[in-house]
Amino acid sequence: MNWDNIEKIMRMYTQFKHYQILFEKYNIPKKGSGKEMLATLKEEVFNGGLLLPLISNEEFQDWIAYHQIDGNNYNYVYYLKEKTSKELMANLFSKQNELVKFRLWDVNIDTESGNVDKKFSGTELIKVLYDAENKRYIFSYIAPCIVTGKDKVGQTRIYKKIFFAHCVLYEEGHYCKVVFNPTANLIEVDGVQKENRTDWSPIADMFFNEVQKLIGKQILNSPNWLPQALHKFAEEASDHNNPTIHEYSFRVEEEISNFARNILISADINVELNNALHTKLTQDIQQSFESQLVEKYGIQDDQNSFSLFKQRSDGVVHNITVESIYGLRKGVAAQAARRSRTDNDIDLVGVILSLKGKTYKFLVECGLDAYLIRGNNAFIEEEVVDIVIRKLNEYRDEIQSAVFNNQKDRTGDPIFAS
Repeated sequence: MNWDNIEKIMRMYTQFKHYQILFEKYNIPKKGSGKEMLATLKEEVFNGGLLLPLISNEEFQDWIAYHQIDGNNYNYVYYLKEKTSKELMANLFSKQNELVKFRLWDVNIDTESGNVDKKFSGTELIKVLYDAENKRYIFSYIAPCIVTGKDKVGQTRIYKKIFFAHCVLYEEGHYCKVVFNPTANLIEVDGVQKENRTDWSPIADMFFNEVQKLIGKQILNSPNWLPQALHKFAEEASDHNNPTIHEYSFRVEEEISNFARNILISADINVELNNALHTKLTQDIQQSFESQLVEKYGIQDDQNSFSLFKQRSDGVVHNITVESIYGLRKGVAAQAARRSRTDNDIDLVGVILSLKGKTYKFLVECGLDAYLIRGNNAFIEEEVVDIVIRKLNEYRDEIQSAVFNNQKDRTGDPIFAS
Protein backbone atom coordinates (compact mmCIF):
# COMPACT_ATOMS: atom_id res chain seq x y z
CA MET A 1 0.00 0.00 0.00
CA ASN A 2 1.38 3.38 -1.05
CA TRP A 3 0.94 5.48 2.11
CA ASP A 4 2.21 8.68 0.42
CA ASN A 5 -0.66 8.52 -2.07
CA ILE A 6 -3.18 7.55 0.62
CA GLU A 7 -2.07 10.48 2.77
CA LYS A 8 -2.55 12.96 -0.09
CA ILE A 9 -5.98 11.51 -0.88
CA MET A 10 -7.11 11.70 2.75
CA ARG A 11 -5.92 15.28 3.13
CA MET A 12 -8.05 16.26 0.15
CA TYR A 13 -11.17 14.10 0.56
CA THR A 14 -11.50 12.78 4.14
CA GLN A 15 -13.60 14.98 6.43
CA PHE A 16 -13.09 15.40 10.16
CA LYS A 17 -16.36 13.53 10.75
CA HIS A 18 -15.05 10.54 8.80
CA TYR A 19 -12.14 10.30 11.21
CA GLN A 20 -14.47 10.64 14.19
CA ILE A 21 -16.62 7.69 13.06
CA LEU A 22 -13.54 5.49 12.63
CA PHE A 23 -11.96 6.53 15.94
CA GLU A 24 -15.21 5.88 17.80
CA LYS A 25 -15.45 2.41 16.28
CA TYR A 26 -11.96 1.44 17.50
CA ASN A 27 -12.01 3.46 20.74
CA ILE A 28 -9.06 5.61 19.68
CA PRO A 29 -8.80 8.94 21.54
CA LYS A 30 -9.93 11.73 19.23
CA LYS A 31 -7.80 14.68 18.27
CA GLY A 32 -8.65 18.29 17.61
CA SER A 33 -8.01 18.33 13.86
CA GLY A 34 -8.06 16.12 10.82
CA LYS A 35 -4.31 16.54 10.45
CA GLU A 36 -3.70 15.18 13.96
CA MET A 37 -6.13 12.32 13.39
CA LEU A 38 -4.36 11.41 10.15
CA ALA A 39 -1.02 11.24 11.97
CA THR A 40 -2.57 9.12 14.74
CA LEU A 41 -4.16 6.82 12.19
CA LYS A 42 -0.84 6.27 10.43
CA GLU A 43 0.75 5.42 13.77
CA GLU A 44 -2.01 2.97 14.69
CA VAL A 45 -1.99 1.15 11.34
CA PHE A 46 1.71 0.98 10.55
CA ASN A 47 3.64 1.57 13.75
CA GLY A 48 2.07 -0.62 16.39
CA GLY A 49 5.46 -1.22 18.03
CA LEU A 50 5.42 -4.07 20.54
CA LEU A 51 1.62 -3.96 20.64
CA LEU A 52 -0.65 -5.07 17.86
CA PRO A 53 -2.17 -2.10 15.98
CA LEU A 54 -5.73 -1.23 16.91
CA ILE A 55 -6.60 -1.16 13.22
CA SER A 56 -5.19 -3.92 11.03
CA ASN A 57 -3.89 -3.22 7.56
CA GLU A 58 -6.82 -5.15 6.06
CA GLU A 59 -9.40 -3.22 8.12
CA PHE A 60 -7.85 0.07 7.10
CA GLN A 61 -7.92 -0.92 3.42
CA ASP A 62 -11.64 -1.69 3.76
CA TRP A 63 -12.32 1.62 5.48
CA ILE A 64 -10.35 3.80 3.07
CA ALA A 65 -12.24 2.26 0.14
CA TYR A 66 -15.76 2.82 1.47
CA HIS A 67 -15.52 5.62 4.08
CA GLN A 68 -16.91 8.21 1.64
CA ILE A 69 -20.25 6.38 1.83
CA ASP A 70 -20.97 8.69 4.78
CA GLY A 71 -21.31 12.42 4.13
CA ASN A 72 -23.39 14.98 2.26
CA ASN A 73 -24.28 12.33 -0.31
CA TYR A 74 -26.88 11.56 -2.92
CA ASN A 75 -28.49 8.12 -2.54
CA TYR A 76 -30.29 6.77 -5.61
CA VAL A 77 -32.45 3.74 -4.80
CA TYR A 78 -33.24 1.31 -7.64
CA TYR A 79 -35.83 -1.42 -7.17
CA LEU A 80 -35.00 -4.71 -8.88
CA LYS A 81 -37.61 -7.10 -10.20
CA GLU A 82 -35.60 -10.04 -8.88
CA LYS A 83 -33.29 -10.33 -5.88
CA THR A 84 -29.61 -10.62 -6.72
CA SER A 85 -28.36 -14.15 -6.07
CA LYS A 86 -26.65 -14.53 -2.69
CA GLU A 87 -24.34 -17.13 -4.17
CA LEU A 88 -23.33 -14.77 -6.97
CA MET A 89 -22.53 -11.91 -4.60
CA ALA A 90 -20.62 -14.20 -2.25
CA ASN A 91 -18.62 -15.48 -5.22
CA LEU A 92 -17.82 -11.92 -6.35
CA PHE A 93 -16.67 -11.10 -2.83
CA SER A 94 -14.44 -14.17 -2.61
CA LYS A 95 -12.71 -13.51 -5.92
CA GLN A 96 -12.37 -9.75 -5.64
CA ASN A 97 -8.60 -10.00 -5.93
CA GLU A 98 -9.20 -11.08 -9.52
CA LEU A 99 -11.82 -8.39 -10.13
CA VAL A 100 -10.01 -5.45 -8.57
CA LYS A 101 -7.22 -4.39 -10.93
CA PHE A 102 -6.73 -0.90 -9.51
CA ARG A 103 -6.43 0.28 -5.90
CA LEU A 104 -7.17 3.66 -4.41
CA TRP A 105 -3.53 4.13 -3.45
CA ASP A 106 -2.57 3.68 -7.10
CA VAL A 107 -3.90 7.22 -7.67
CA ASN A 108 -1.28 9.90 -7.30
CA ILE A 109 -2.34 13.50 -6.66
CA ASP A 110 -0.14 16.43 -7.66
CA THR A 111 0.08 18.43 -4.44
CA GLU A 112 0.60 21.70 -6.35
CA SER A 113 -2.25 21.51 -8.85
CA GLY A 114 -4.58 19.03 -7.14
CA ASN A 115 -4.79 17.03 -10.38
CA VAL A 116 -4.71 13.24 -10.33
CA ASP A 117 -2.23 11.50 -12.62
CA LYS A 118 -3.00 10.45 -16.19
CA LYS A 119 -2.89 6.69 -15.61
CA PHE A 120 -6.15 7.02 -13.67
CA SER A 121 -8.27 7.30 -16.80
CA GLY A 122 -11.50 5.37 -16.25
CA THR A 123 -13.99 3.97 -13.75
CA GLU A 124 -12.40 1.38 -11.47
CA LEU A 125 -13.75 -1.12 -8.95
CA ILE A 126 -11.51 -0.73 -5.90
CA LYS A 127 -13.20 -2.96 -3.29
CA VAL A 128 -15.97 -5.47 -2.64
CA LEU A 129 -16.96 -5.44 1.02
CA TYR A 130 -19.35 -7.77 2.85
CA ASP A 131 -21.19 -6.21 5.80
CA ALA A 132 -22.29 -9.28 7.77
CA GLU A 133 -24.23 -7.28 10.38
CA ASN A 134 -26.54 -5.73 7.77
CA LYS A 135 -26.32 -8.62 5.27
CA ARG A 136 -25.22 -6.51 2.33
CA TYR A 137 -22.42 -6.14 -0.20
CA ILE A 138 -20.75 -2.82 -0.99
CA PHE A 139 -19.10 -2.40 -4.39
CA SER A 140 -16.82 0.65 -4.13
CA TYR A 141 -15.78 2.52 -7.27
CA ILE A 142 -13.69 5.52 -8.19
CA ALA A 143 -13.84 7.43 -11.46
CA PRO A 144 -12.02 10.48 -12.82
CA CYS A 145 -14.15 13.61 -12.89
CA ILE A 146 -13.52 17.01 -14.46
CA VAL A 147 -14.36 20.11 -12.42
CA THR A 148 -13.78 23.83 -12.66
CA GLY A 149 -11.96 25.78 -9.98
CA LYS A 150 -9.70 28.73 -9.25
CA ASP A 151 -5.93 28.78 -9.29
CA LYS A 152 -3.74 30.68 -6.82
CA VAL A 153 -4.24 33.99 -8.64
CA GLY A 154 -8.00 33.57 -8.97
CA GLN A 155 -8.07 32.43 -12.59
CA THR A 156 -10.61 29.79 -13.62
CA ARG A 157 -9.06 26.43 -14.41
CA ILE A 158 -10.13 22.89 -15.21
CA TYR A 159 -8.68 19.93 -13.35
CA LYS A 160 -9.24 16.23 -12.67
CA LYS A 161 -10.36 14.82 -9.33
CA ILE A 162 -11.41 11.48 -7.83
CA PHE A 163 -15.13 10.75 -7.82
CA PHE A 164 -16.12 8.14 -5.20
CA ALA A 165 -19.25 6.01 -5.62
CA HIS A 166 -20.68 2.92 -3.94
CA CYS A 167 -23.27 0.39 -5.11
CA VAL A 168 -24.93 -1.38 -2.19
CA LEU A 169 -26.86 -4.63 -2.67
CA TYR A 170 -28.79 -6.42 0.07
CA GLU A 171 -29.16 -10.17 0.54
CA GLU A 172 -32.80 -9.83 1.56
CA GLY A 173 -33.78 -6.75 -0.42
CA HIS A 174 -34.99 -6.10 -3.96
CA TYR A 175 -33.06 -2.87 -4.29
CA CYS A 176 -29.68 -1.40 -5.09
CA LYS A 177 -28.48 1.86 -3.58
CA VAL A 178 -25.99 4.04 -5.49
CA VAL A 179 -24.23 6.52 -3.20
CA PHE A 180 -21.94 9.40 -4.13
CA ASN A 181 -21.05 12.95 -3.19
CA PRO A 182 -22.35 15.64 -5.60
CA THR A 183 -18.98 17.22 -6.38
CA ALA A 184 -19.21 21.01 -6.74
CA ASN A 185 -18.55 22.63 -10.14
CA LEU A 186 -18.71 19.27 -11.89
CA ILE A 187 -18.36 19.11 -15.69
CA GLU A 188 -18.42 15.32 -16.14
CA VAL A 189 -17.62 11.96 -14.53
CA ASP A 190 -15.71 9.61 -16.84
CA GLY A 191 -17.36 11.28 -19.84
CA VAL A 192 -20.89 11.33 -18.39
CA GLN A 193 -22.59 14.66 -17.67
CA LYS A 194 -25.54 15.57 -15.47
CA GLU A 195 -28.91 15.95 -17.17
CA ASN A 196 -29.11 19.50 -15.83
CA ARG A 197 -27.80 21.48 -12.90
CA THR A 198 -29.72 19.45 -10.30
CA ASP A 199 -30.33 16.10 -12.05
CA TRP A 200 -27.52 13.66 -11.20
CA SER A 201 -29.40 10.57 -12.38
CA PRO A 202 -27.13 9.96 -15.43
CA ILE A 203 -24.16 9.71 -13.04
CA ALA A 204 -26.09 7.29 -10.82
CA ASP A 205 -27.11 5.24 -13.87
CA MET A 206 -23.46 5.05 -14.94
CA PHE A 207 -22.42 3.38 -11.68
CA PHE A 208 -25.51 1.17 -11.62
CA ASN A 209 -24.51 -0.03 -15.08
CA GLU A 210 -21.01 -0.73 -13.76
CA VAL A 211 -22.29 -3.04 -11.03
CA GLN A 212 -24.58 -4.75 -13.55
CA LYS A 213 -21.42 -5.83 -15.40
CA LEU A 214 -20.78 -7.99 -12.33
CA ILE A 215 -24.26 -9.09 -11.24
CA GLY A 216 -25.91 -9.23 -14.66
CA LYS A 217 -28.51 -7.06 -16.38
CA GLN A 218 -31.37 -6.15 -14.05
CA ILE A 219 -35.01 -5.40 -14.80
CA LEU A 220 -36.15 -2.40 -12.78
CA ASN A 221 -39.49 -1.76 -11.12
CA SER A 222 -40.13 1.95 -11.53
CA PRO A 223 -41.02 3.52 -8.14
CA ASN A 224 -44.53 4.50 -9.21
CA TRP A 225 -45.68 3.77 -5.67
CA LEU A 226 -43.51 6.52 -4.18
CA PRO A 227 -46.00 9.46 -4.37
CA GLN A 228 -48.48 7.41 -2.37
CA ALA A 229 -45.72 6.36 0.05
CA LEU A 230 -44.64 10.00 0.47
CA HIS A 231 -48.26 10.89 1.23
CA LYS A 232 -48.32 8.27 3.98
CA PHE A 233 -44.93 9.48 5.18
CA ALA A 234 -46.13 13.09 5.29
CA GLU A 235 -49.30 12.20 7.15
CA GLU A 236 -47.42 10.24 9.80
CA ALA A 237 -44.49 12.67 10.08
CA SER A 238 -46.77 15.69 10.45
CA ASP A 239 -49.09 14.06 12.97
CA HIS A 240 -49.30 15.70 16.39
CA ASN A 241 -49.18 12.30 18.19
CA ASN A 242 -51.44 13.73 20.89
CA PRO A 243 -54.17 11.28 22.01
CA THR A 244 -56.21 14.10 23.54
CA ILE A 245 -56.51 15.80 20.14
CA HIS A 246 -57.37 12.49 18.45
CA GLU A 247 -60.14 11.95 20.99
CA TYR A 248 -61.69 15.41 20.60
CA SER A 249 -61.41 15.26 16.81
CA PHE A 250 -63.05 11.84 16.59
CA ARG A 251 -65.82 12.93 18.94
CA VAL A 252 -67.06 15.70 16.61
CA GLU A 253 -66.65 13.97 13.23
CA GLU A 254 -70.38 13.49 12.71
CA GLU A 255 -71.17 16.98 13.95
CA ILE A 256 -68.65 18.51 11.51
CA SER A 257 -70.09 16.44 8.64
CA ASN A 258 -73.61 17.69 9.42
CA PHE A 259 -72.31 21.25 9.75
CA ALA A 260 -70.70 21.06 6.32
CA ARG A 261 -73.90 19.64 4.87
CA ASN A 262 -76.01 22.47 6.33
CA ILE A 263 -73.64 25.13 5.00
CA LEU A 264 -73.88 23.70 1.48
CA ILE A 265 -77.65 23.44 1.68
CA SER A 266 -77.84 27.09 2.78
CA ALA A 267 -75.92 27.97 -0.41
CA ASP A 268 -78.51 26.11 -2.55
CA ILE A 269 -76.13 23.22 -3.25
CA ASN A 270 -77.62 19.75 -3.57
CA VAL A 271 -75.44 17.66 -1.29
CA GLU A 272 -76.61 14.36 -2.77
CA LEU A 273 -75.46 15.46 -6.24
CA ASN A 274 -72.26 17.04 -4.95
CA ASN A 275 -70.97 14.40 -2.55
CA ALA A 276 -67.31 15.10 -3.41
CA LEU A 277 -67.77 18.76 -2.49
CA HIS A 278 -69.33 17.78 0.82
CA THR A 279 -66.46 15.38 1.57
CA LYS A 280 -63.86 18.02 0.73
CA LEU A 281 -65.51 20.69 2.89
CA THR A 282 -65.82 18.22 5.79
CA GLN A 283 -62.12 17.40 5.54
CA ASP A 284 -61.13 21.08 5.46
CA ILE A 285 -63.20 21.87 8.54
CA GLN A 286 -61.90 18.80 10.37
CA GLN A 287 -58.30 19.78 9.59
CA SER A 288 -58.86 23.36 10.71
CA PHE A 289 -60.41 22.14 13.94
CA GLU A 290 -57.44 19.83 14.61
CA SER A 291 -55.04 22.71 13.90
CA GLN A 292 -56.73 24.77 16.60
CA LEU A 293 -56.54 21.84 19.00
CA VAL A 294 -52.80 21.56 18.29
CA GLU A 295 -52.39 25.22 19.27
CA LYS A 296 -54.25 24.48 22.51
CA TYR A 297 -52.89 21.05 23.53
CA GLY A 298 -49.58 20.91 21.66
CA ILE A 299 -47.73 18.11 19.90
CA GLN A 300 -45.98 15.13 21.44
CA ASP A 301 -42.61 13.94 20.15
CA ASP A 302 -41.17 10.46 20.20
CA GLN A 303 -37.50 10.14 21.13
CA ASN A 304 -36.71 8.96 17.60
CA SER A 305 -39.26 10.60 15.34
CA PHE A 306 -39.79 12.01 11.85
CA SER A 307 -41.16 15.41 10.95
CA LEU A 308 -41.23 17.48 7.75
CA PHE A 309 -39.72 20.84 6.84
CA LYS A 310 -40.64 20.80 3.13
CA GLN A 311 -43.32 19.38 0.87
CA ARG A 312 -43.68 19.72 -2.89
CA SER A 313 -46.66 18.65 -4.99
CA ASP A 314 -46.97 18.62 -8.79
CA GLY A 315 -43.39 19.69 -9.45
CA VAL A 316 -43.01 23.31 -8.38
CA VAL A 317 -46.71 24.21 -8.33
CA HIS A 318 -47.20 23.68 -4.59
CA ASN A 319 -43.95 24.13 -2.67
CA ILE A 320 -44.19 24.59 1.10
CA THR A 321 -41.13 25.08 3.28
CA VAL A 322 -40.89 25.99 6.95
CA GLU A 323 -37.96 26.48 9.34
CA SER A 324 -39.98 26.09 12.54
CA ILE A 325 -38.69 23.61 15.13
CA TYR A 326 -42.09 21.91 14.76
CA GLY A 327 -41.68 21.47 11.00
CA LEU A 328 -44.97 21.00 9.16
CA ARG A 329 -46.82 19.84 12.27
CA LYS A 330 -48.50 23.05 13.44
CA GLY A 331 -49.32 26.52 12.21
CA VAL A 332 -50.53 27.93 8.90
CA ALA A 333 -47.88 26.11 6.83
CA ALA A 334 -48.96 22.76 8.29
CA GLN A 335 -52.58 23.45 7.31
CA ALA A 336 -51.53 24.43 3.79
CA ALA A 337 -49.39 21.28 3.45
CA ARG A 338 -52.24 19.01 4.51
CA ARG A 339 -54.65 20.65 2.05
CA SER A 340 -52.09 20.44 -0.74
CA ARG A 341 -51.42 16.73 -0.33
CA THR A 342 -55.16 16.02 -0.11
CA ASP A 343 -55.59 17.17 -3.72
CA ASN A 344 -52.18 16.55 -5.31
CA ASP A 345 -49.49 13.91 -5.64
CA ILE A 346 -46.39 14.60 -3.56
CA ASP A 347 -43.09 14.30 -5.43
CA LEU A 348 -40.69 15.62 -2.74
CA VAL A 349 -40.57 15.86 1.03
CA GLY A 350 -37.98 17.41 3.31
CA VAL A 351 -37.49 15.08 6.27
CA ILE A 352 -36.30 15.90 9.78
CA LEU A 353 -35.17 12.84 11.74
CA SER A 354 -34.48 13.09 15.45
CA LEU A 355 -32.22 10.21 16.43
CA LYS A 356 -30.27 9.68 19.65
CA GLY A 357 -30.23 13.36 20.47
CA LYS A 358 -29.15 14.43 16.97
CA THR A 359 -31.21 16.07 14.24
CA TYR A 360 -30.79 15.23 10.55
CA LYS A 361 -32.38 16.95 7.55
CA PHE A 362 -32.59 15.55 4.04
CA LEU A 363 -34.83 15.45 0.97
CA VAL A 364 -36.66 12.48 -0.59
CA GLU A 365 -37.55 13.00 -4.25
CA CYS A 366 -39.37 10.96 -6.91
CA GLY A 367 -37.58 9.82 -10.07
CA LEU A 368 -38.29 7.70 -13.14
CA ASP A 369 -36.07 4.67 -12.53
CA ALA A 370 -34.97 5.40 -8.96
CA TYR A 371 -35.87 7.73 -6.14
CA LEU A 372 -33.36 10.04 -4.52
CA ILE A 373 -32.47 10.71 -0.89
CA ARG A 374 -30.05 13.60 -0.54
CA GLY A 375 -28.57 15.56 2.31
CA ASN A 376 -29.39 19.14 3.06
CA ASN A 377 -25.76 20.36 2.87
CA ALA A 378 -24.82 18.45 6.02
CA PHE A 379 -22.85 15.32 6.88
CA ILE A 380 -25.22 12.35 7.23
CA GLU A 381 -24.18 8.85 8.22
CA GLU A 382 -25.31 6.14 5.82
CA GLU A 383 -27.17 4.28 8.58
CA VAL A 384 -29.48 7.30 8.95
CA VAL A 385 -30.39 7.15 5.27
CA ASP A 386 -31.12 3.44 5.65
CA ILE A 387 -33.68 4.23 8.35
CA VAL A 388 -35.62 6.31 5.82
CA ILE A 389 -35.33 3.59 3.16
CA ARG A 390 -36.69 0.99 5.57
CA LYS A 391 -39.61 3.29 6.41
CA LEU A 392 -40.41 3.80 2.73
CA ASN A 393 -40.18 0.03 2.20
CA GLU A 394 -42.81 -0.44 4.90
CA TYR A 395 -45.14 1.92 3.04
CA ARG A 396 -44.35 0.18 -0.24
CA ASP A 397 -45.32 -3.18 1.28
CA GLU A 398 -48.59 -1.70 2.55
CA ILE A 399 -49.38 -0.23 -0.88
CA GLN A 400 -48.45 -3.45 -2.64
CA SER A 401 -50.62 -5.48 -0.28
CA ALA A 402 -53.59 -3.15 -0.83
CA VAL A 403 -53.21 -3.39 -4.63
CA PHE A 404 -52.92 -7.16 -4.40
CA ASN A 405 -56.05 -7.50 -2.27
CA ASN A 406 -58.14 -5.05 -4.34
CA GLN A 407 -57.23 -6.73 -7.61
CA LYS A 408 -57.85 -10.19 -6.18
CA ASP A 409 -61.27 -9.12 -4.86
CA ARG A 410 -62.29 -7.83 -8.30
CA THR A 411 -60.86 -10.43 -10.67
CA GLY A 412 -59.15 -13.14 -8.70
CA ASP A 413 -55.90 -12.31 -10.54
CA PRO A 414 -53.42 -10.45 -8.29
CA ILE A 415 -51.07 -7.72 -9.53
CA PHE A 416 -48.20 -5.98 -7.77
CA ALA A 417 -47.26 -2.35 -7.25
CA SER A 418 -44.20 -1.48 -9.31
